[in-house]
Amino acid sequence: MIHLILFILIVIAFVIDARKSLIPNKVTFCGTMIGFIFHACTEGWSGVFFAVIGAITGFTALLLLYFFGALGAGDVKLFAAIGAMMGFTFVLQSMLYAILCAGVIGLILLLIRKQMIKTGHKLATWIVSIVVCQDMDSLLGMKHQKNMKFPFMYAVVPGVALTWYYSFL
Repeated sequence: MIHLILFILIVIAFVIDARKSLIPNKVTFCGTMIGFIFHACTEGWSGVFFAVIGAITGFTALLLLYFFGALGAGDVKLFAAIGAMMGFTFVLQSMLYAILCAGVIGLILLLIRKQMIKTGHKLATWIVSIVVCQDMDSLLGMKHQKNMKFPFMYAVVPGVALTWYYSFL
């Protein structure tokens, strides 16, 4: 049952994010509450603990990416909902797969737009500034750069699907 609700949540978030470039709080809040209620009803206090740990993990792990402008707040809250529904391990694996999928999508877009060399040079400059020169202002400046963006949901859908496939099939 919770698996079906997870897929419905992901589809709703995907459609809204693709159309409006945002994931409404109503969607993420409902997903989180469904996770808490489901696990409380089926497993009692241990289920509540399971949902809390999953939600906190999903939220805090992506918060850093939000601060650097790589994700929107809706994406962070969506992963809290995924964590509340599916737990710590599932949400961590989903994040890793989603980030890997985002990297592949980004590389494909860079190749299509013929911006691979320009972006590689910019990235190398940032890495040198941060690692060699220890210029943390460069790290914060990354957020304000005009970068190629796409909805993270394009990577979340395959990330969650891969996690579900490898976890339950």
